[in-house]
Amino acid sequence: MLYDSYFGSDNNISVACCGSSISSHQFELLRELGIQELVIAFDRQFKEIGDKEFKSHTKNLQKLADKYKNYVAVSCMFDKNNYLDYKSSPIDHGKEVFLKMFRERIIL
Repeated sequence: MLYDSYFGSDNNISVACCGSSISSHQFELLRELGIQELVIAFDRQFKEIGDKEFKSHTKNLQKLADKYKNYVAVSCMFDKNNYLDYKSSPIDHGKEVFLKMFRERIIL
């Protein structure tokens, strides 16, 4: 809903996945829509870079990328510059932070 409010209904390309995972069924629905890139913008699931949660989060992201990268480009809006609070998503911190993180996204 925030994406829609920042960029308008006609430009809304976001979907919710309800958790830090994308199922095969969800991915197939997106593929049927003709996506060329899957941009993952999950909540910040770690307190500090290098901590146990960070390692688990990055491992989860790489698993997702490995699962789908043979079908579409996969990138991630990863908070490597500490823009976000713990458990918040890139869209939660406003349009400018979202766009900055989008430009800095990591190709997986």
